[in-house]
Amino acid sequence: MSALLTSLLACSGSDTDNLTVFAASSLTDVLPDLAEAFEEQTGTTITAVFGGSNHLAAQLRDGAPADTFLTADARFLGTKGLTGQSISFATNHLVVAVPSGNPAGLASVADLARSELRVVVCAESVPCGAATSHMGIRIEADSREPSVRAVLSRLSLGEADVGIVYASDVLAVPQVEEAWPQPRACPCIAYVGVAITDSATPFIKFMGSSAAAEILSAHGFSTETSG
Repeated sequence: MSALLTSLLACSGSDTDNLTVFAASSLTDVLPDLAEAFEEQTGTTITAVFGGSNHLAAQLRDGAPADTFLTADARFLGTKGLTGQSISFATNHLVVAVPSGNPAGLASVADLARSELRVVVCAESVPCGAATSHMGIRIEADSREPSVRAVLSRLSLGEADVGIVYASDVLAVPQVEEAWPQPRACPCIAYVGVAITDSATPFIKFMGSSAAAEILSAHGFSTETSG
């Protein structure tokens, strides 16, 4: 599956009144609120392109125009020599999730061994999949999806019984819930933003602000490492 694009590229990075932001798919629900707050402060609008961090990095490598890159894996900042101002602005962690109502009746990690379950996780090439492989849980996946949004889609449509997603996702998608109460635990995902063009520097600074932290926290992200 190709990267999940929620809006078309609308600028090449030269228009200071409109910034193109490439963003990890797990930021799909929070970025519109961040963009609105940034626009209120500066008058600059945001055109967002969402997808798996690896897919977006590949697009940048191939010359896709963007002003900034918000990734769930700092390793991808090496793409296209992304050496502009950067900031770590939030973290996230994984949870075992099920369709709303938990129709398969999962109650603990031990239930993941049930052979009849349809299990979906992210592919290891994207941050959520890489983190899933380090959870210390034996998972026999029936499908490995190209982004966490794809995992969420399978769960919300009832096409899977259980999946691994971010804690922020179960707050954003009412058709999905935690399989059982799960304490915050790592491996954690650290989000990093980098300014590709000079015009994006104010937005990167905004991502480290208290206003951005408040919005991120409301969407289930941790901002303890922001700043």
